[in-house]
Amino acid sequence: MAGLALVLRLAGPYLISSERVQSEIEARLSGWTDAQLSFSGAPSFAFWPNPRVGFDNARLRNPKLTENEGADLLTAEHISVRFSIIGSLFGGPDLGEVEFVRPVFHVRRDAEGRSNWQDGGKAEETSAQSVPKPATMIVRDGTIVVDDMPRNEHFRITKIEGKIDWPEASSGLKLSLLGVVGGKVMNWRLSADEPLALLQGGTGAVHTSLNSDFLGIDFDGTANLSKGVFATGRVRIATPSLGQFLAWRGVNWGQASERDAMTVEGTMTANGYTARLDRLTLSIQGSTAKGILDLSLPPRRAPKVGGTLAFDRVDLLSLLEVLAPPTQDDGSLPPTAFGGIDLDLRLSSEEALIEPLVLSDFAAGVRANDGRASLDIGDAALLGGRVSGRLALNQGHPKSGGELQLSLNDVDLGALAGQLAISGPLPNGRGSAHVELFTDNPWRALDGADLTGMFALHFDHGAIPGFDHTAFEQLAHGNAPFGMKQAAGGSFEFTAATLEGRLDHGLAELSRATFEGTEKTLTVSGMIPYRGGSVAMAGSIQDRQGADTSVVSPRVNFLLGGPWAELVISPLKPLAELPAD
Repeated sequence: MAGLALVLRLAGPYLISSERVQSEIEARLSGWTDAQLSFSGAPSFAFWPNPRVGFDNARLRNPKLTENEGADLLTAEHISVRFSIIGSLFGGPDLGEVEFVRPVFHVRRDAEGRSNWQDGGKAEETSAQSVPKPATMIVRDGTIVVDDMPRNEHFRITKIEGKIDWPEASSGLKLSLLGVVGGKVMNWRLSADEPLALLQGGTGAVHTSLNSDFLGIDFDGTANLSKGVFATGRVRIATPSLGQFLAWRGVNWGQASERDAMTVEGTMTANGYTARLDRLTLSIQGSTAKGILDLSLPPRRAPKVGGTLAFDRVDLLSLLEVLAPPTQDDGSLPPTAFGGIDLDLRLSSEEALIEPLVLSDFAAGVRANDGRASLDIGDAALLGGRVSGRLALNQGHPKSGGELQLSLNDVDLGALAGQLAISGPLPNGRGSAHVELFTDNPWRALDGADLTGMFALHFDHGAIPGFDHTAFEQLAHGNAPFGMKQAAGGSFEFTAATLEGRLDHGLAELSRATFEGTEKTLTVSGMIPYRGGSVAMAGSIQDRQGADTSVVSPRVNFLLGGPWAELVISPLKPLAELPAD
């Protein structure tokens, strides 16, 4: 056996013509172009475990292009080809599997969208049946260098391992490659029924998938790889972390959230830099939506996403977490966090959660552009009434922050205060409200002390629980302060009430609060700290003008102080009678 191996090695150059092998490889690699293949040095032969002939320093180039135009299509440290000894003895090399060791594939698209691998004139001259192809091409430790001039994208795919099966030009192509893109390991699979037509700018059926630990893409349809790059078919895109995917794409999203998983499925029609997803199903933040999305990836400009989505249930705060990135470890915002996306969506949902509130029949628009995001609520149902408003956020600008505007109509305001866990002797009843709040701080780190703004509430009918105005007046006619709990045995019913004021960094300034009862009018004003501290308000109770009362009661003026839970009332009459000194 050793002697036979030695004889075969010595006889290798005589059994098979290296020039013929070179021409065969050249035909198999470039049968659809005029590319030229060259090697350096003498070929090497091996017969165990299979007969192979190898060449060093391989170079495949397109002679019609200059170096600046991407003439080099392929360079490889070593190329080896399996061959049949029997076929070689009878004059035909009968080549089989081709193995590339540390190859570098150069893929370049010029400003007109033409690839350096394409040559349309050659395709017209050469019939598909006459172009030989290697049955299998094996890639070891390869690299793909992509230079896409129209999109101004330049990147490298490294550490490529895998194989390409293409028995002949008229047959289908199957590709399976594993490589590293942007520091992430990806597995790419492709099958095409008419690969030669695709390479020449025609249309053919394609099934392809791209998978990694942070992204999965699956497409089944038809494609055209000419200048316009057209594709139509069924597509599925899934990522366990949208933030991680955008960071990989170069959009700074801060620390990726574990909650921003997303799956998109639909029928895609793509042409050039735009794509439309019809019959779309979107899953994000545990919610599901159906609708249409329009995508645009223009060269050297921000990607655009627009469309209409109908959710069954959506968590709006979680959705905003997707739009607005978290702060960094030092509390600052990442620069241009979502400035890399231009988003314009119209949303509807059977239920929309703004914890702890639940809105129904929800319709809104979402915009994100140049570091700003906004949620415009066109209409929604809340606690028997309607609500509209706007939430806007600024991120990545010299001055971050946001604003909230809400308008409520015929809403149970007492129940709303209960759901918001606002304590104290507050009125309940149905009515309307308008709120405008502002902050200069990042919304994720927001607390009540960061807000400024104004509020206005109007109640049609209602009551102040825990407030017996008759007992209160009797105590207020005395000369000693008393606790609010001493007059908590009833409630003050009113037919209308108006409250107006402003918020300023943890302090509510109540400029006017008037409650019109059937017999009495209660008026209060003052300061209410809603993060601890003591209330400081003044008020009065007097007979309502026009009320049908036979006895006129004197007006009662008083001061309120202390925390909400232990309010203390001080009658103003004894205070007014104190000496000036």
